[in-house]
Amino acid sequence: MKQTIIKKQIALFIAILCLLAVSPVMAISQHTTDTSSSLLADKFVGGWSYTVEGAPEGYKKGLLVIVKEGDSYKVQVQTGGGTILGDNVKVSGSTISFDVMVEGGKVAVSLTAKGATITGKSTSSEGSYTIKGEKTISMD
Repeated sequence: MKQTIIKKQIALFIAILCLLAVSPVMAISQHTTDTSSSLLADKFVGGWSYTVEGAPEGYKKGLLVIVKEGDSYKVQVQTGGGTILGDNVKVSGSTISFDVMVEGGKVAVSLTAKGATITGKSTSSEGSYTIKGEKTISMD
């Protein structure tokens, strides 16, 4: 019974975090009509549920939240261990790349979006891992 309550509380907490992370995009789209159509059509913006094949426990799955502010993107990675902000976010065509610091080490991430799926890899001193995900929160 306690585990069920705790799981529900965690799910509610994650849902609230997602809404808070996506709210800047919603605010921007409500204030500028020219920007709103491009934000809604953006292939990256939203929440992506992902899995990392072979990753250490606590990093095997999570939620990737991507928002766009002006011409730049912000990335937030939510794992079982907490929330990590992405640095050096770059977009080229249908590929987004960024770095995250995990337990003191830099992890470079490169992902390609195609429709409602995202695939790519993460590379660190520990090796490379395959990432697969699907869009679970969309601004459409």
